[in-house]
Amino acid sequence: MTIDFSFDLIPDDPTKIQDGSGNRPDPGKGMVIINKFDEYGAVNGTAHLLELEIVAWDKPGNETKIQKEHIFANDKSGKGFPMKRLTCLAMAAGLFNANDVKRWKAEGAQPQMDMTKLVGRPIMVQLVEEPDSKDATKTYINIGNIGLAMYHIKDPRVKGWPVNQTIFNARAALVGEWIAEPKAGETKAAQAAAAKTGPTDPFAALAGNV
Repeated sequence: MTIDFSFDLIPDDPTKIQDGSGNRPDPGKGMVIINKFDEYGAVNGTAHLLELEIVAWDKPGNETKIQKEHIFANDKSGKGFPMKRLTCLAMAAGLFNANDVKRWKAEGAQPQMDMTKLVGRPIMVQLVEEPDSKDATKTYINIGNIGLAMYHIKDPRVKGWPVNQTIFNARAALVGEWIAEPKAGETKAAQAAAAKTGPTDPFAALAGNV
């Protein structure tokens, strides 16, 4: 019998496999860059590997460390809140904003998104240490708030968090502005016109310039 090995969850130092440590990040908060968003097959259906590289952190010595998260997009059991996590991630990275989501919900729309556009975009995250549900001697580092602690770099909730200013300046236009509420004074005609155009990524043209 042969087995296809996948080492995504193996520490960079395999000798640390028993204690789950190695090069994993410390719990904390700050700015990361999305390095990968890759699809793969899993027992519960299609899953995605999200790879984040820390570029600014509130604990010293964590820059360049990697955090990997697995999101089971087609898991119908509801475990892991996949659609909430994907929506949170996409808004944090500027693929769409709160106005878009509210409009699509009202229309009953199910827009398709090119999630490969996530790669190279900065977001803010909080990582927490959680015990293994079956083995109290093991702990894991995960994105906090059931995997939802991912924020836009201009979200007021992350004011004062560590930021890599060089990356912020170079890529702020790529993720756009943080929009939490409908635009004041937006008319029904403007809303209808926006609905006809469908989902867009107004910053796609900048992707090759950062």
